[in-house]
Amino acid sequence: MIIEKVSLFRLKVPLKRPYKIATAQIKEYDFTLVVLQADDREGIGEAMADIKGYFWETAEEVWQFAREKGEKLLGLDLIQAHEYICGFKKDQPCATTPFLTSIEMLSESPALMSPSKTDSVSIVGILQATSPEEIEKELKEFISSGYTTIKVKVGFDVNRDITRVRIAQNALQHKALIRVDANQGYTLSQAKKFVKNIDPQNIEFFEQPFKENEWEAMVELSKISPLPLGLDESIYGMKSVEKAYRLECARFVKFKMMKIGSAEALAEHIEKSKNYGFEVILGNGAAGEISCYHEALISNRMITRTGEMNGFLKQKESILAEGLKMEGGKLILDPNFALKLDPQKVEKYAVDHLSFG
Repeated sequence: MIIEKVSLFRLKVPLKRPYKIATAQIKEYDFTLVVLQADDREGIGEAMADIKGYFWETAEEVWQFAREKGEKLLGLDLIQAHEYICGFKKDQPCATTPFLTSIEMLSESPALMSPSKTDSVSIVGILQATSPEEIEKELKEFISSGYTTIKVKVGFDVNRDITRVRIAQNALQHKALIRVDANQGYTLSQAKKFVKNIDPQNIEFFEQPFKENEWEAMVELSKISPLPLGLDESIYGMKSVEKAYRLECARFVKFKMMKIGSAEALAEHIEKSKNYGFEVILGNGAAGEISCYHEALISNRMITRTGEMNGFLKQKESILAEGLKMEGGKLILDPNFALKLDPQKVEKYAVDHLSFG
């Protein structure tokens, strides 16, 4: 199968409301999309970078990579194209992801195969309310909608964070697990105060309290924390997973496909991490529909914990001809569903576009 056409798009898609984490406030997604065509078939991949604390690659660098490499894939077969792009994966995993996942779609990689019958992947609900009344209201809506795991972002002000988590615990009344995420926002003393003042009941785990390279702090916290600990921003590949295993500082590890570079590599990382005894979380709360759907397919096949591939729910509108479907807190995987861009929506949000072939 020879690549006959390469289409590249840079889109800026606004969010319904700003998405706040300890290291950033995101108002729009800055996507690079790659569409490869061969033998009347199409593969689509996405990268969304430029989030402080998530990736070292910027959106501009990802788009520049696409501009430089896209035309070079014309006339290559899928094996040649895959080998060529893989040569850049170590240093630029985010930039290579849309190319490699497009190639994997075209080659019908098992990692991105649709299920043989309708299935679903459970997704976390993200608590965004701050006042006690609004927290209770939002959590009630999550529970009535079928969500079984709620994520609470902390890492801002430790005293207010403690209060907010306690309010959420009281409001949920053991009806759902709480996944607490500091997004690298705490010092060691703040993290110690947090874990000592939170009842571990129904807390699934406490995610990434420190900057990604603060391993010593993670080890010290693990010695006294009644809450299970997890790592996200620290995890870029198996070296970091192996380090977490050696240091015995976490029970959970979280992957984002755009940090690994391809669907097949991600599936391998998940399997290896499970063999080390880790509970595995998959998903990107700051990614679009294409990446979220790819991660959902992998999560379904690899059987990971409740997923975080919910970034698409934050978009103001879908850029697909047929949007992803949610039901009862789950992302639906329909064997007849196919990722296909809506040309009008793509044109609406495109800030740049190149096509070769």
